[in-house]
Amino acid sequence: MSRQALWTIATVLALLGGAVWFFNNFERVPDKEWTGYRGEARRNGFLAAERLLDRMGLGVRHLKTPIELRDLPPNGTLILPARRNALAPAERDRLLGWVEGGGHLVVENENHRLPDPILDALGVKRVPVKSPGQSRPTEVRLPHAPDPLKVSLAFGQALAAPEGAFRVQERGTTQLVHFKRGRGQVTALNDFGFMRNAAIGQNDHAEFLWQLVRFQAGTPAVFVFDNPQRLSLVQWLVDNAWAVLAAGALLLAAWLWRIAPRFGPMAPDPAPVRRRLLDHLRASGRFQWSAGGAATLAEAAREAALRRVARAQTDFAALGPAERRARLAASFDLPAAEAERVLRRAQNLQPAEFVSAMRVFQRIHERLARR
Repeated sequence: MSRQALWTIATVLALLGGAVWFFNNFERVPDKEWTGYRGEARRNGFLAAERLLDRMGLGVRHLKTPIELRDLPPNGTLILPARRNALAPAERDRLLGWVEGGGHLVVENENHRLPDPILDALGVKRVPVKSPGQSRPTEVRLPHAPDPLKVSLAFGQALAAPEGAFRVQERGTTQLVHFKRGRGQVTALNDFGFMRNAAIGQNDHAEFLWQLVRFQAGTPAVFVFDNPQRLSLVQWLVDNAWAVLAAGALLLAAWLWRIAPRFGPMAPDPAPVRRRLLDHLRASGRFQWSAGGAATLAEAAREAALRRVARAQTDFAALGPAERRARLAASFDLPAAEAERVLRRAQNLQPAEFVSAMRVFQRIHERLARR
């Protein structure tokens, strides 16, 4: 057996041994990878909380426009997160009237650097905390909850509620206040992060949300007014006429492609053409005509014809006007009116008169050229 064959056999055996070792020590297993929220969960940060309340037997509705707030039932519960600047003063007054009529408002306070007309009207003040520290689970005891709950709430600012309000405090920071308002009630919290999609399954956040809703005993429905948006024509077109917008965009792109200049080598300039003298004369005549110089052209042609006649008939210049008229009529077979036109200075000519005069001057030149 040759040395090359031995090396080949050894290489094959090494590869087989490596393959056997690899498959004996490694196996293919599935692995989970976070890809972020998609669909409705990406647009609605409270989707998990809404589905939880729905499974608990409550009717849940997600609101997007302030107009929808006008249809709240008298004993319903409204969850109102921060960033609610889309609410006009009239809508805020209507919402406060709904609370006083028996509604339950669960509201998140705005940052203390931003105005919060709703909490100001309810008498809830916001106080910044100098050293907030890190957020950690807080033990919350609600009056109607059977056990204390662990909830992660922010420590960036504190709440100052009216007298007689129920409070939840941690490290000297008031994070929740609950109080009566007319026939309704208000629950103000420092932070709604516990009920968002990413945190609803942590600690006792789901139970805490359920106990907050139970402040309003027998509430038939819960409404979430998250990320309110103003009515927008562009958004309506995107939601309801996206096919038309896409077709219009394609047509616009095709039209731009059609009219856009093409890239590539530049086409050579055409070779210059040597024009005849007659072309230049015609161009000069067209320019004079377009510039209102018909009388100048006719006068130049008349003087050229008279100079040609004077050179051919040496005594023509010494004749009087009547004799010149008679000489032109006899020599060039011209009517008296045309002979008079040759002797009269050209001015204020109409187009028909200009053509007729030029025809007479041309006839004089042709007759003299035959002699």
